[in-house]
Amino acid sequence: MKDQIALASQLLLFMLGSYVFILAEEHKLWKILVLFFGLIAWLFFRNKTKHPIIWIVFFVLLTIDLFYSYFWVANHHFMLVFMVLSVILFSYHKQSDILLKNIQLLLVIVLLASVMQKITSKQFMSGDFYYHAINLGGLFKFFFTIFPESLEIAKSNSESLTTLKELNPNLTEHIVLKDVFPNLSFVSRVFAWLTVIFEFLVAVAILWKPKKIGTHIIFIILLFGILFTRLETGFVSLLAISGLYLCKNIKLKLLYVLIILGCITLIITKFGYH
Repeated sequence: MKDQIALASQLLLFMLGSYVFILAEEHKLWKILVLFFGLIAWLFFRNKTKHPIIWIVFFVLLTIDLFYSYFWVANHHFMLVFMVLSVILFSYHKQSDILLKNIQLLLVIVLLASVMQKITSKQFMSGDFYYHAINLGGLFKFFFTIFPESLEIAKSNSESLTTLKELNPNLTEHIVLKDVFPNLSFVSRVFAWLTVIFEFLVAVAILWKPKKIGTHIIFIILLFGILFTRLETGFVSLLAISGLYLCKNIKLKLLYVLIILGCITLIITKFGYH
């Protein structure tokens, strides 16, 4: 736990293995060649070269998916590419300050990009995104188990939408979604604005005071907020690994590790959005 860089890198490598394994069926020919020659290089030259063979192999595998599926890969795929590139460069320059600064700036850019994407989306800022997603049961699934009546309404809304999609669009039929909770439209609008404000504050805190305990506390609150809203296990695991790189507090580092391991477990079992 004392060397958070080594620990975070090990967990990043673990997460990489899980993520790459899930994507292994895509573009098999190139990946087979990369893995085959990568394993040969690691087996015979790992003690004879200073090059981080395993990291380079993973970087090439990620690049293959990026090249062939640029418009289809998950958003956190790009973040993963830059994190791996930062670790590869670190293996050469050996300066932890540069690595941590790269991770810090990457994390800030990701959060600010998320904020900008939300602000420029009328559908999000009006609350329509949350309103429709919640009414269809796409978000906050954890809370639906506590309120079975709301779950039934969400199922009914989803079935109505499926039926509507099967109809001839020229008939101009429409449906009206039933609110799973009272005043959902207002709550969705407020929650949308709170999401943007909180993400912005976290980004500013990480940029200004990346090692402060308070910064990591609000960042961890954000991570749990994302997970409770939607199981973005792949994205949250990368955010948590980034937080672990920057964290100095032993208790918070342990909490980061638990979040990362939990997300990796869900990724391996293909539970959530990896």
